[in-house]
Amino acid sequence: MTPWYRFKRRNPRRSRLAMFLWWTLVPWILIPLARVVYGFRIHGRRHCPSEGPVLVICNHQSMLDPMIAGLTLRERGFRPLARMSLKKDLPRLVAWLMSWYDVIFIDPDEPSVSSFKDVLKELKESRVSIMFPEGARSSDGCLAPFQPGVWVLIRRGKAPVLPMAVEGPFDVMPPGSGLRRRGRIEVKVGTPIPCAELLEMGREAALEHLREVVDDLRMELRADIRKRSRGRWPRSGPADQSIRDQHRSADDVNEGA
Repeated sequence: MTPWYRFKRRNPRRSRLAMFLWWTLVPWILIPLARVVYGFRIHGRRHCPSEGPVLVICNHQSMLDPMIAGLTLRERGFRPLARMSLKKDLPRLVAWLMSWYDVIFIDPDEPSVSSFKDVLKELKESRVSIMFPEGARSSDGCLAPFQPGVWVLIRRGKAPVLPMAVEGPFDVMPPGSGLRRRGRIEVKVGTPIPCAELLEMGREAALEHLREVVDDLRMELRADIRKRSRGRWPRSGPADQSIRDQHRSADDVNEGA
């Protein structure tokens, strides 16, 4: 990993002040706090390349996920992505924070090259972009099908894809609820997948493969958290079944038909 004080090497686009304040000082404060309150752990951070373009894909369980991604990949000081619809009626403080973090607003319902031009520029200039390809927060903790917009970034960005998963935010801050003080949060980074490997699969197969890879990471976290918390977390529910299990069940039904 690049040393924290090598700000320009971490992200030459951002000023040294921004890199120190938002991508160094803030994580130094938030990570210990999250560790105390939620047992926050980061696994596999070494898998993120210290230089070169990287497209990170992650599951989306709550509004905490972008912050968790920022703490995990803080060395790269990436530009976060957000849905264009969030621009409407943002509280002044949130709008100010988004401007400081240099957020890229995208329209996932219009998966065209023009709508992702700022993201593609980041990749072209050897920086990191992170996307939540489900397009919205999960309603039950499971992974929804990936939206086609991520395929545009894979096909045009030509960057390695770094899978990442969060587990626990659904319990801590489920949709429609405020932040709760109980729960466990962990994040795991997988190994980069070459872009050429995904392009060879084709769109549908590649997106489903990525979804399975991210879900495998999530299920590993889920098992680890449950073991460390002696079964208290995560709460039991639909998210206990993996995507691979769902596929096997569907195959069994089809074979029996």
